[in-house]
Formats: sequence, C-alpha cells, structure tokens
Amino acid sequence: MKKEQRKIVGWGSVVACLVLCLAGCGGEAASKSDSQTADKEEEGSPLTAPVDYLGAVNQAKKSANKKLSLVGLQKAIQQFQASEGRLPRNLQEVVSSGHIARLPEVPKESRLVYDSQTGVVSLSPNP
Repeated sequence: MKKEQRKIVGWGSVVACLVLCLAGCGGEAASKSDSQTADKEEEGSPLTAPVDYLGAVNQAKKSANKKLSLVGLQKAIQQFQASEGRLPRNLQEVVSSGHIARLPEVPKESRLVYDSQTGVVSLSPNP
C-alpha cells in the first residue's frame, strides 16, 4: 500500500509542477502576444495599407522636393560667387543676376534663411 501511495504522491507533484510551469509561461506568452498586437496596430492593417503607402510616398516626395530646391538654390549662390567674386548680399540678388529664375517655394510653416557671411541657405520654422 505504501508503494502505491508513493506513486500517487509522485505523480501529484509532477502534475503540480506542470501546472505551475504552464501558468507561469502562459502569463509570459500572453504579455508577448499583447505587445505583438500593439505593434501590429501601430503598423496599420492590410485594409489601410494602400492609403498608408500613398501617404508615405507623398511625404517622401515633399521632403525630396524641399531638398532639391535648396540644393538648386545653393548651386545658384555658388555660381553667383564664382562669377561676381563675392557672396550675394541677399537671395533676391541671386534672382536678379539671372543665376536662378525665382526663389523656390517653401511650405507655409517654413521660411528660407540665408547667411550672407557663409553663403548657406536653410529652411527655418516661421516664428
């Protein structure tokens, strides 16, 4: 009889260990799945993917156009300096000299800032 009781007690402890292990792992697995769900929500869903993609393309295009405009203006300033032997006093002088047709358009929330000492043009937020 004692041998059977040992087997039952032995199996009981094995079952208890398994239950505790599974309960502990289940909590960890649940927290991982919750964080994965939150990550997927931030990424978007397949239903909104085309709209998300077009929005990202539009933002990238705007950013690229701003950079290209500034690069073109910076080149015009360098050409002015090469032909006149000095940096322009202001950006309008670059336009009036014919090195660039017109100043590039900038977003409403930004403005062009020209440093006549260094010849560098940058975008700055409007005050």
